[in-house]
Amino acid sequence: MSFIIIIVLFVIAWVVLILPKQRELKRHNAFVQSLAVGDEVMTGSGIYGTLVEIDESTVVLQVAPGVELKVARRAVASKVVDPNSATLIVDESTTDEDSDA
Repeated sequence: MSFIIIIVLFVIAWVVLILPKQRELKRHNAFVQSLAVGDEVMTGSGIYGTLVEIDESTVVLQVAPGVELKVARRAVASKVVDPNSATLIVDESTTDEDSDA
């Protein structure tokens, strides 16, 4: 009976701890493969920049005019959403409220 309990606990631990981590790793690997030159990205350490060169295992990130950093490709955490498009949506909604009043 105790052997069955150990197996059930192992299965629960697998489902709760290991499977989500494996899914996240697959998602991140697909994201890293989809990177292209010109993408605005943020690294895992919070450095923002634009990709100017992509190799198999590294990328060159331009953080300011004339300032480039070479980082591991897997260190790129996410793409940056254009803040101007989000601002326009917010501005349009606040403009509609002001014009109705």
